[in-house]
Amino acid sequence: MEENKKNNATLSVEELKVKGNECVKDGKYIEAVLHYTQAIKMDPNNYLLYSNRSFAFLKLDQHYLSLQDANETVRLQPQWAKGYFRRAEVEAASELYDEAIISYTRALQLDPQNVKLMESIKNISDMQKKKIKYSQNIIWICTCVGLIFGIGIVVLDYSLTANPTLSHPFSMVAFALALAGMGWAIGKSVNLMSSWSAGKSLQPPEDLGVNENSNEKETAVPEKKSKYSKAQARQRYKQGKL
Repeated sequence: MEENKKNNATLSVEELKVKGNECVKDGKYIEAVLHYTQAIKMDPNNYLLYSNRSFAFLKLDQHYLSLQDANETVRLQPQWAKGYFRRAEVEAASELYDEAIISYTRALQLDPQNVKLMESIKNISDMQKKKIKYSQNIIWICTCVGLIFGIGIVVLDYSLTANPTLSHPFSMVAFALALAGMGWAIGKSVNLMSSWSAGKSLQPPEDLGVNENSNEKETAVPEKKSKYSKAQARQRYKQGKL
C-alpha cells in the first residue's frame, strides 16, 4: 500500500512536470511556473523541477528567482552540467559576463563534448570583449568632445570679442584641457553606471506591501475664527484698524 502511494505521488509529480514542459513549449511560462512549483511542493529534492522552473523564470525576466532555482539545482545535483548551464544563462542575461564564463566553464568540465557549451563560452567571451571596447571608446569619445568643445569656445572668444576673456595662450590651453578632463570624467561616470547596472536584475524583488498609514485620514486644519463680526470687521477696516 505504501508503494502504491509512493507511485501515485511520483506519477503526480511527473504529470505536473510534463504539463509544465508543455506550457514552456507553448510560451505559457507563468502557467509552467505554477505547475513546476506544485510539483516541487510534492518532491522538493527533484533537481529537474528546479532546473525547468529556472528556465521558465528566465523567460519571464525574473532573473533573481531564476538564479535561486539554478543554484538549488546545483546544490541538489552538483555533478550535473545543466545546473551550471542554467546559472550561466541567468548571469549572462544579467550582463555578469565574468561569472557566466566561470559557470559555463564548470559545466563544460562536467560535459566536455557539449558543443553548445563551447559555443556559449565563445559568445559570452566576445560579448565581454565588446563591452570592454565600448567602455574604452566611451571615455575617448567624451574626452575628445570635451576638448573640441573647449577649443571651439576659445576660438569664438578670441575671434568674436574685442576683449577676449582667455587672452593668454596658457589660459586658452588650460581651459581646453579642463573641458577635456570634464569629458573624461563624464565617460568614466557612464562606465561606472553601466557596471553598477550589471547584475541589478538579480536583486530580490521588492515586497508589494501596503503602507499602513496610506489609508489614514488627513487631519483637517481648523479655521481661525475672528473675534469680530463681519460688520465690525468692515467698520474697523474703514477706520484703518485692520
